[in-house]
Amino acid sequence: MLSTRESGCKITIFLWNCQKNRSFYSFMTDIFLNFARMNLHVVSFQVPFPADFGGAIDVFWKLQALRQEGHSVTLHTYVYADRRRQPLLEQLCQKVYYYPRLTGWRQQFTLLPYIVSTRRSQVLLANLLSDDAPILFEGLHTCFHLDHPALAQRWKAVRMHNIEHDYYRQLARQSPLGWKRLYYLIESWRLKRFEHKLASANLVYAITQADQQGLKKLLPETNVQLMPCFFDIRFPAAQQPTQPFVLFQGNLAVAENVKAARYIISQVAPLLPDVSFVIAGRSPRLGQVPANVRIVANPTDEQMEQLTASAQIHLLLTFQPTGIKLKLLYALVRGNGHIVANSLMLHGHDLGQFCTVADTAGDMAQHIKRLLSLPLTSDDLARRRSKLLSIRQQAVSQFALLQPKPQTNIH
Repeated sequence: MLSTRESGCKITIFLWNCQKNRSFYSFMTDIFLNFARMNLHVVSFQVPFPADFGGAIDVFWKLQALRQEGHSVTLHTYVYADRRRQPLLEQLCQKVYYYPRLTGWRQQFTLLPYIVSTRRSQVLLANLLSDDAPILFEGLHTCFHLDHPALAQRWKAVRMHNIEHDYYRQLARQSPLGWKRLYYLIESWRLKRFEHKLASANLVYAITQADQQGLKKLLPETNVQLMPCFFDIRFPAAQQPTQPFVLFQGNLAVAENVKAARYIISQVAPLLPDVSFVIAGRSPRLGQVPANVRIVANPTDEQMEQLTASAQIHLLLTFQPTGIKLKLLYALVRGNGHIVANSLMLHGHDLGQFCTVADTAGDMAQHIKRLLSLPLTSDDLARRRSKLLSIRQQAVSQFALLQPKPQTNIH
């Protein structure tokens, strides 16, 4: 057995032989950076910018965080509809590959889920095989090649934004009778059949605590971890005075948000005729509204930030308890007012501590009336922000699991 002095001499000689003409500081810095830095493939279900809806927000701000942490990303993503090439992504990533999505009714004639079959690509597989870096598949949508034999030895992780078959079943329940409901039901069935492929991943990330428990039951032999949603964590520089109005915001081309907006228009706003309501979002088709309701159609980012910062009440409703609701995170980060939300909006996470819960129109009206003249204190905002920063840190800490630990042989 070597003495401490002998061991020290051997280590010194080893380092001198390895570094030769480089300084010891430079040599050790290179070792540290090479260990800490990660090369990673990220397969996104669609172009994640503009980051204007839940899944795109999570992917885009995850790419930002990976870059800030010093990691190198090769992004693979799909162009279709209005989602096109974005130069900004090339600033965030080492490389960006774009693939066409194979949409159309012919893609329905398969047992594969439509959201998966339309994203199959042999070019994608070839690009993933160009090196041996770990792969992060964003959503079940991108998992066509997850169990491919050529990727059997690769470190693979899947980020689940929902438990997809349940999400589509909920969409079917929210849709009127017709072809759309039939599609959602068939897709839910196909997704449930396909989800067993997740067992081919080394790691599965859930987005909420409730989803984590559901995925653990579905995949008892798979490592299922909680990676909270990534989002824009930039807080306003100063607390802005609020105005006495109630804000609901969301993408009004989505059935879930339309149902919530119509509920507010028909059930809540009439109970408070002297209170102003603002409903802001993309593509609103809401019909006639009461005199105390104002519709802000297709607001710009600046308009949305101004409305969010100045609203005294954020009224957040959902009738679909799946995933995490990004509108809640946005209100917590950028807002200065109270949040009134129903129980389904708070399902599966612990952000309800910053909200007032109301599940009936009468309760919502009562809480709005009480809170409309009650300012939110700076201490209240500080507690919110502390919690949101801890959520981000928890999400970033999960990057460490994306890089497999090297195996060492001990002699």
